[in-house]
Amino acid sequence: MRFLLLDRIEEIHLHKSIEGIRCWSLNDQIFEDHFPGHPIVPGVLLIESMAQLLGFLIEKSYPLKFPEHGRAHPILSIVSKAKLRETVVPGDKCIIKAQLKSMDLKRANGYAEIYVDGKLKSQAELVFVVLGDSDLPENKHFYKREEYISNLTQNTLITGNEQ
Repeated sequence: MRFLLLDRIEEIHLHKSIEGIRCWSLNDQIFEDHFPGHPIVPGVLLIESMAQLLGFLIEKSYPLKFPEHGRAHPILSIVSKAKLRETVVPGDKCIIKAQLKSMDLKRANGYAEIYVDGKLKSQAELVFVVLGDSDLPENKHFYKREEYISNLTQNTLITGNEQ
């Protein structure tokens, strides 16, 4: 099972914030076992969806701040102050908002929240280790990720290309 937990990215304000959407469907494989007769989105997947969104902001912002270091590959390393306030269930449209607090050559951190119908459902502070192209072996699967990202960002408002 692949955990691609974003359906669309609505806005990107480079170096600052990002907003995306995840719509949960009863067809999602996770609901076969979590929980039969009472399906809910596991908290770990809510945290992962927040991390994927904030990680994408880091990926897009990093080359503008550190152009000599190429692409960024953010790896989630710390989750703190996570709060799973209420359950998220199939049929919920999650609006995920994330803010980048700081980023240097090897790490970045920020804050993310999930809303359903305007109500805060989950939140967390997230810290990433940032690896560069030279830190990773050649990976033939990057093209699949690039295709996924291209689909997510169709018609996305992107601001802040200037440093």
